Amino acid sequence: MNEKLETPGLVIREKPAKEANSLLTILTATQGVVLATAYGARKPGATLSSGTKLFNYSNFTLLESRGRYKVDSAQPIETFFGLSHSIEALTAASYFAEVLYDVCVTGQSDTQALRLALNSLFGLMQDKKPIALVKAVFEMRLLSDAGFAPELDGCAECGAQESAYFSIPDACLYCASCGGKIPDPLFAVSPGVTQALRHIVSAPMEKLFSFALGDESLSILSALCERYLLAQTGRSYETLSMYHSLVDGV
Repeated sequence: MNEKLETPGLVIREKPAKEANSLLTILTATQGVVLATAYGARKPGATLSSGTKLFNYSNFTLLESRGRYKVDSAQPIETFFGLSHSIEALTAASYFAEVLYDVCVTGQSDTQALRLALNSLFGLMQDKKPIALVKAVFEMRLLSDAGFAPELDGCAECGAQESAYFSIPDACLYCASCGGKIPDPLFAVSPGVTQALRHIVSAPMEKLFSFALGDESLSILSALCERYLLAQTGRSYETLSMYHSLVDGV
């Protein structure tokens, strides 16, 4: 007998399968990452088509049999169609989806990751904040909520509050004096960047993006959060390379 799972979820991966089917990876509120087949979703005019495309946030009814899910229905809540108006935003969203696939766990409820993903996609689509800021917030908060939050209370060596450096390998701050004794490559961080990091790690979700930085500080924060995520995941991402080719021209 098929077991039914009814849950909102965000499509973070969509792959074509035989006979006009789609193989979906869905980040759900109740079961974390779920793999499901949407039979016939790629047929013209298919009922499932509107709710099963990449970045669709839908109310899903999934039927499970022998450890596999199939999509019984998908009612769209938000399609994030506005992402298509900016190639930079669309590429950043694709990078977010890749990272979510790596970090989120199958079968484990993760409402925080889903909320972060949705808020980040809205941030990209609405274009009220720089893409670099949305990206940095997504990277650092996702890792922090997954149990990889850096130590940001003060200098990890002496406890001083006037932190001047961030260490990627040690995941912590150092003051100017102690940082000079650390052999690891360090990010020089201003008080504004340090404050931004603390905000990202601890702010309520509804206030997560409510800060601003100057261009130089944002550039440092963006590079720091990206390198921290790559170090923690041990991965490289093709979509991230594409993003940088668009934004940086490299």
